[in-house]
Amino acid sequence: MFVFFLALLIIWPIAELFVMVQVADWIGFFWMLFLLFASAVAGILILRHRGRAHWRRFRGAIDERRPPAREAFDGVMITSGALLLIIPGFITSAIGLFLLFPPTRWLVRLVVLTLFASKFKVAATTATWSNRGYNYYRSSRTASYDFEGEAVDVTDRPDGEPQPQLRSGSDGSEDQVDRNP
Repeated sequence: MFVFFLALLIIWPIAELFVMVQVADWIGFFWMLFLLFASAVAGILILRHRGRAHWRRFRGAIDERRPPAREAFDGVMITSGALLLIIPGFITSAIGLFLLFPPTRWLVRLVVLTLFASKFKVAATTATWSNRGYNYYRSSRTASYDFEGEAVDVTDRPDGEPQPQLRSGSDGSEDQVDRNP
């Protein structure tokens, strides 16, 4: 696997440079630079706009209490597509555009799920704390917390003297005298 990634890191830039030279021969050097710059700007704009939109869809799925798997997968593919648009190169931009369109995202999702379905474990759980669950919890407790008692006002001392008042704004010199006998 390491050899595959090492070969990819060597072959990918060479393939990108080859495609850039071919495009520059076909449309001109400055138009090629303009297309690379436009691709990067489009990737940044898509990342900002579509990222927020998919985050709202993700939060909406959670608020509706349904699994946000499709929204999460679409969000990852859109983010990956936008990042691939930002990276200079025509091959990466083509792959990035492929990941941005909904029909092709559906195809990628289908391929990924069929290839890696055996790797995923699906577990469905439900947890709720509705009024019914809370009332069941309250009724299952046997201890009662109601006690008979009497309230006593403690603002006056039993001997009739007033409570000592707290001083505010003192300079602290009296406190030093009290601490050091």
